[in-house]
Amino acid sequence: MSATTMTRNRQQASPTGFGATLASEWTKLTSVRSTWITIALALILSIGMTALVALVVGITWDELTPQDQAAFDPITFTFAGWLFGLIVIAVLGVNLVTSEYGSGMMSLTLTATPKRGRVLAAKMIIVGVVTLAVSLVTMLGMFFAAQVILQSFDIPSVGLFDENVPRAIIGTAFLSPFFPLIGAAFGFILRSTAGAITAILALIWVPEIVGAFLPRWWRENVMSMLPGAAADSLTLSHILDSPTYLDSMPLAATVVIAWIVLFIGGAYLVLEKRDA
Repeated sequence: MSATTMTRNRQQASPTGFGATLASEWTKLTSVRSTWITIALALILSIGMTALVALVVGITWDELTPQDQAAFDPITFTFAGWLFGLIVIAVLGVNLVTSEYGSGMMSLTLTATPKRGRVLAAKMIIVGVVTLAVSLVTMLGMFFAAQVILQSFDIPSVGLFDENVPRAIIGTAFLSPFFPLIGAAFGFILRSTAGAITAILALIWVPEIVGAFLPRWWRENVMSMLPGAAADSLTLSHILDSPTYLDSMPLAATVVIAWIVLFIGGAYLVLEKRDA
């Protein structure tokens, strides 16, 4: 056997590097039409719903009481349609994982990359980067759509660089990958698209629904420690006075990081212990 052939065989047998794994995951995500449809849906739903709500507020503004008009906050109003986009990108995180289990491709992926933690890390990075980019564009789109409509009705509005606006927009955008990452972790843990989507939607919706009926102590000491409330505490607690939000920024950041570590750590343990 020639030296060239031996070298080629050693290269083919060598483990896949992290860069190659990352490129592979990027290709998987961007080469599928459903990815772009999902991203477009997140943009359209978020910006469209924000614009629609702004239009309704503008039309009915004179019917509001003076107290309601005084309490109106044009900054938080910017995110009126974001819940729809958040749900869509969370589903995107789920599908990046569960689609491989459903098609059987995960076995090939883990065969090509025996170090399973590398596969997990690559998927999480891709989910984080893509959802961050989509979220930032969506935040800006919602902001300008809402403020333009509010201004057209002579309703109080804000500029992009007014006080608290950059923190709210950039902070929310940077925290937006939070639920998609958890959704991807659920994908590894449950290996079922329906199960993982149900789990991530429950994590988003149930605290919002249940929290409204709980005593203040529970909202301050229990509900505030849940993923959604902790994430919102980093971006909205300085604007909205709610017992559900944590007053301490370092504590809120610690809780958010702890939840991410918990879910991704659980996904890693499951991925290492179970067959593909």
